[in-house]
Amino acid sequence: MLPALVLLAAALFLGTAGTPALVDDDVDAAHALVAREMLARHDWVVPYQDGIRYLIRPPLHFWLVAGSYAVLGETAFATRLPVALAMVGLVAMTFVFGRRFLGARAGFYAGLAVATGPGFFVFTRVVIPEAIYALEFAAIFYLFLRAWTGSLDPRVGYPGAAALTGLAALTRGPIGVIFPTLAIALFLFATGGWRRWRELRLPLSAAVFLAVAAPWHVLAARRAPGFLWAYFVNEHVLRALGTREPRDYSAVSAPIWLAEHLVWLFPWSLFAPAFVRIFPRRGVWRGGDAGVSARLLLFSWTAVIVGFFLLESGSRMEYYSFGAWPALALLLGAGLEDAERRGARWIRALAAGLALFGLAYAALVSAFLVAARGLGAGDVASDLKSGAAETYLSAMARVRDLTPAAFADLRVPLVISAAALAIGFGAAYVLRRGGRPVASAGAMAGAMAALFLAANLSYARLEPMFSSKDLALRLNAVLRPTDVVAFYGDIRVAPGVAFYCRRRVLLWNARLTNLAFGARYRDAPKTLYDDAEFGALWSGSRRVVLIVPVDAEAEARAKLPPGSFRVLARSGGKTAWVNRAG
Repeated sequence: MLPALVLLAAALFLGTAGTPALVDDDVDAAHALVAREMLARHDWVVPYQDGIRYLIRPPLHFWLVAGSYAVLGETAFATRLPVALAMVGLVAMTFVFGRRFLGARAGFYAGLAVATGPGFFVFTRVVIPEAIYALEFAAIFYLFLRAWTGSLDPRVGYPGAAALTGLAALTRGPIGVIFPTLAIALFLFATGGWRRWRELRLPLSAAVFLAVAAPWHVLAARRAPGFLWAYFVNEHVLRALGTREPRDYSAVSAPIWLAEHLVWLFPWSLFAPAFVRIFPRRGVWRGGDAGVSARLLLFSWTAVIVGFFLLESGSRMEYYSFGAWPALALLLGAGLEDAERRGARWIRALAAGLALFGLAYAALVSAFLVAARGLGAGDVASDLKSGAAETYLSAMARVRDLTPAAFADLRVPLVISAAALAIGFGAAYVLRRGGRPVASAGAMAGAMAALFLAANLSYARLEPMFSSKDLALRLNAVLRPTDVVAFYGDIRVAPGVAFYCRRRVLLWNARLTNLAFGARYRDAPKTLYDDAEFGALWSGSRRVVLIVPVDAEAEARAKLPPGSFRVLARSGGKTAWVNRAG
């Protein structure tokens, strides 16, 4: 089972890591800039972005990407490799956790859910560390539970969990410590295990945690005065309260955020009713049974993370509960296995419903493609809408850019997805009716895997709109070493230009920027320009190339002298203007 899961995860996450090119937002190409500059400066303590101190993210993910660049070069594949490997590890870790404490079949189902849940795929397309700290969380709870239940020497299990908690702090900041600590505390309270607190070897565990987590924090505070306020207070405390500056983030409403979990774990989320059956009865909580302890810890793990973000409304993105998704997958796997063992009839009814859903989706796609024969220009980028960079604060905001003509341009991925769901879900129903539940689960996973491959084809087709790589390649053909490159707005306007052109850029009219704090340091290069400053630069002796989003062209044009620019290149909803020819 484990080799099959690892091969599936490797095919899905490593096999798709090279496409598309890095995306223009503040968590993909912009984060890649941080890793590249870290490698170029050989400064592993203070992160920089565009030459300015970038003090809002912990370093471990940047370290991993920089190391990948050192070995493989600065490519999209190398950028996504650490997260892709983390996903392969997370699938394996989920199975190992489930096999030991819940049974091999439950572990296999949980591994399939992690490998083929849409959320795991969607939110590993960009440079965010969610998969890395989810793997760290799973390993923390696995080591803790093994030591707690006596299958691992406590002198190894508890300090090992503490070391991984230190890594989680270097991956995701304070919540890398808070979440596992609160989940374990809730578990100890529920089971009465707090009476065994001496077994936890708290002094040793605390020392191990500090040995891993403290050095970077101390060095960063010494080398970047103000780091502690920018990193802990502004980025974490004030962000949770909704008062962090700049306000370049949003909060998905709690009901929508909670309901989205049905999508991120689909189709495995449909088995959520089985949670009720596998929640241990109160009377057995303190019995010490390993299976009971595992289920209680999984519920505690989920409750702490999901509960925190339900209560915290300052900043709540779709993927913020990613760290709890392995626990949810394990509970879903255990619930499905329990329902199968009891012969629950609703499992077959769900399989029939999924089969009908697959057929309905295929029929809808077929009808659309027939009706859309006259739509689509073949160039999907020209058929997309676009908005201001500041409107893409939600992880799924770009879905709004898709028009009927754009869908028509994606005929091949649509046909693949329709065939995958119709055939895969249909096969899953037939196999379940035939008494082959494991094969049925495999058919569901296969359908989702094919869907992901179709989605990746769509990502590749949409690359000209989502990435500035094409524009950067055009600019590379005409840029000179002495040219100045500037963006109208924040770095997220076109970080792909900075990455693929290997240029430091200037920012004109950056109303919302994470570089504002770092720009205050005396040795920070001049990067942020107001209208008067940029006007003087534009009219000066140097050739300046200005990247302007299509929605901001009228605003930028009104601020420049009439006739003072010409179009140098245009691609993906962005235009490059130049202030002088030759």
